[in-house]
Amino acid sequence: MTNKEIEKYYFEMFRRDYRLPDGHIEFGDKPDVILRGTRVIGIEITNFFLQDGSLPESEQIQRKAREAAITRAQKLYQAQGGKNFELTCSFDRSVAIADPSAMACKIAELASAVEDRETGQLWRDDFRHIPELSFVYLNATEYPDAHWRIAQMYDGTFMSLDRLKTIVEGKEVKAKGYRPCDAYWLLVIVDFADRAQDQEIGHDSLANLTSRMFEKVIVYKTCYGHVVETISHKPTSRE
Repeated sequence: MTNKEIEKYYFEMFRRDYRLPDGHIEFGDKPDVILRGTRVIGIEITNFFLQDGSLPESEQIQRKAREAAITRAQKLYQAQGGKNFELTCSFDRSVAIADPSAMACKIAELASAVEDRETGQLWRDDFRHIPELSFVYLNATEYPDAHWRIAQMYDGTFMSLDRLKTIVEGKEVKAKGYRPCDAYWLLVIVDFADRAQDQEIGHDSLANLTSRMFEKVIVYKTCYGHVVETISHKPTSRE
């Protein structure tokens, strides 16, 4: 999907859970959506990532590192004549993978050490020397198409107001190039299915958030339909 298709997908989901003013919806750019009704409202859409995606320890980069490590680990293990069982691993967010290839070797060695075990969760002592791992499950049944995978573990992260303020401030700078509208809203998406975004949002999460540009800042968590927004005020493109 293109960025525009993704934005439209998120917006259509959002409008099912949030009552918008009556009007005609137009999808475009700068801002992403324009609602033409009694007023012309420009709506910019962005995702709420927990960390800057350029940081080595960010979930966006670590997710790729984990996937590379687990895929390579299976190939290394089976290349040595290993069994066709399956491993499911979960990784500790607080311990970043620095070298996916080295991590793959460690996981492959772990697989060799437990290959004669019965199906079940491994003891923490089995992989204490691999701090990046938080959970390992062995399915000892052999399959011709065995696939090692990563388990998603929920850790209950709460939304950071400081991080949200940084997102809003960044969008305010870019808003200078928006098409003219009577008011602008910022729709911040929290995609619960993406570990790089998933976080809890409370009803008072935006209590101290203000914006010079956006009349509303709305945080929307997909699937659950959770919506939290700033108290409405009236900055416009004409201020």
